[in-house]
Amino acid sequence: MMQQGGILAEGSAARSRWMSVNNVMTREVVSIRASEDVKDAWLLLMEMDISGAPVVDDSGALVGILSTTDILKAVLDRVQKARSLRESTMQGTDPDSVVKEELRELSLALRAVAESKVAAILPKDQKVLSLAPGDSLDRAIHMIAENNINRLPVVDNNKVVGIITRQD
Repeated sequence: MMQQGGILAEGSAARSRWMSVNNVMTREVVSIRASEDVKDAWLLLMEMDISGAPVVDDSGALVGILSTTDILKAVLDRVQKARSLRESTMQGTDPDSVVKEELRELSLALRAVAESKVAAILPKDQKVLSLAPGDSLDRAIHMIAENNINRLPVVDNNKVVGIITRQD
């Protein structure tokens, strides 16, 4: 899709109404298994230089989207719980002890999340949106904008066959 200064170029909007997702989707989709360790998924995202990917079950059916933000939120959640517990039980406020304890909490949180299964950290309230290959590009653009999301998997017969991203 050609853009000029963030605005669709003249005529592009009309073409997007009839152009199908199938014409512009990325077909080589990096997907993550829900049963995979977060560590492996996180490394894959970093190696592929992407910020998120569809999550599939063992049969290949779409079950969610995992982003690096989801991983970091899971780590932050554990750190905040540990901090709250520490602050409610800790005696004294030796700055060196506090720094050491914060580093230990962060280390433990990173390890716990990394060793978790992807399914365990998927946002519970995540609304899994997807497209069909025959959907219009206009529909994809509106779904991405209206839902403030970065990627939409393209699903056919319950299998991820492509992906549309904001960059497409």
